[in-house]
Amino acid sequence: MDQYTASLIVVGSEILNGQIVDTNTSYLARSLRTVGLSLQRVTVVPDVVDDIAKRIRSASQEYSVVFTSGGVGPAHNDVTYEAVAKAFRLKLESHQELVDMYSRMNPDQQEIRRLAVVPKPCKIINVNSTEVFPVISVKNTYVLPGSPKYFEAAVNTIVPQLKGRTPLHLEHINIKSNELSIVNILDKQAKRWDGKVRIGSYLQLEPQTFTRVTLEGSKEAVAEAKEEILYYLPVQKLVNLEHGLSRFQMNALLEDDEVYVKCALDIVKECYDRYKSDEVFISFNGGKDCTAVLHLAATVAKSRDISPLLCLYVTADAFPEVEAFVELASRYYDLTIVRKPRPVRSAVSALLEERHNLKASLMGTRKGDPGSANLQSFELTDPNWPRLMRVNPILNWSYSQVWSFLLKHNVPYCPLYDQGYTSLGSRSSTMKNPLLKDPNDPSSYLPAYTLTDKSAERRGRL
Repeated sequence: MDQYTASLIVVGSEILNGQIVDTNTSYLARSLRTVGLSLQRVTVVPDVVDDIAKRIRSASQEYSVVFTSGGVGPAHNDVTYEAVAKAFRLKLESHQELVDMYSRMNPDQQEIRRLAVVPKPCKIINVNSTEVFPVISVKNTYVLPGSPKYFEAAVNTIVPQLKGRTPLHLEHINIKSNELSIVNILDKQAKRWDGKVRIGSYLQLEPQTFTRVTLEGSKEAVAEAKEEILYYLPVQKLVNLEHGLSRFQMNALLEDDEVYVKCALDIVKECYDRYKSDEVFISFNGGKDCTAVLHLAATVAKSRDISPLLCLYVTADAFPEVEAFVELASRYYDLTIVRKPRPVRSAVSALLEERHNLKASLMGTRKGDPGSANLQSFELTDPNWPRLMRVNPILNWSYSQVWSFLLKHNVPYCPLYDQGYTSLGSRSSTMKNPLLKDPNDPSSYLPAYTLTDKSAERRGRL
């Protein structure tokens, strides 16, 4: 028998025939988790003595603790006490302490004495609610009333006294994918965390269709497993990205053995070696290239306990999707975003006037960008610009390498890249790349990472 498991036997023909909806199960399950007990089985049985007794006898041998709900009133079909007695081969007898208690509670109702006829021996537990009332336990079985008001009060009294283990912690991840699309990921993670974290997935249909991935275990194990699972689930499909950059993601990137990634990381590290953290900012406009640089910088910053990162966002006729993504990135990476209007030169000047300490800017410039063919990884601004060191970690990356990096490390990016855009500028100067028209459906476009002609990256820019 697992010493940390529980079973609930719900007694009531009215539940089986649909007259009443059971709410006691979820309340008990949540309460048991707080003391490290896991509700492993719930059985609903009719008001039949033999059926109830059979379930109690079996459950009491298989689980460390058993609860029953319902069937303990004075009516002819309230037979749970009789079933408990039969399950444990005990006699039913009138318990004087219960007789006295019920007589005080209802002195004018002799019928209430029926509630005092219980299995012998049993333990009486006084429950404090709006009024004190008793419940009984026999061996490892607690016999509770079915009314949610009294059931919950009894649970609140009994469960804190149970000896479990570390309280069970439950978290979930919502993802806009069906279960089939992530089943292989979850299979591997379930094996990886077997015995430490219980992982489940459940299709949710309201208010919108999505899959909920649940994780249950100790708080520390759940947190660690969640970080790892989030790294492998498709980030663009996650409903909520508030969790932020995890240490698992950080370590995965720091351990990446791709030469182009290592070189970019070295440049970012050198930047933070040359300059103090408050002397560096990131030029960020929501595009794929500066998003890659942001992820590199955030990884290095997290490894050095640098927070928050400062970003300059130069705005001009931006897509709403870009604005929304910048806000999401701000929360995800814990950024301080400074917004300035175009032109870029004036925006940089205004920023430096406000923050005189700034000396370097991490940028998403690549040699394929206009006017960037002769740039170096560390390059001072031109004489007619505010004096600043431009740091270009991905200067030598190709279009394919940018997307390989973003997809491999599950980096969140602007959703416009999944709608046919390959290069983002202002709304008035940016269109979908015609080369990404879906050959099977000319009205739709393929994602940017499917572009095969890398020289056509800017085909959508006017």
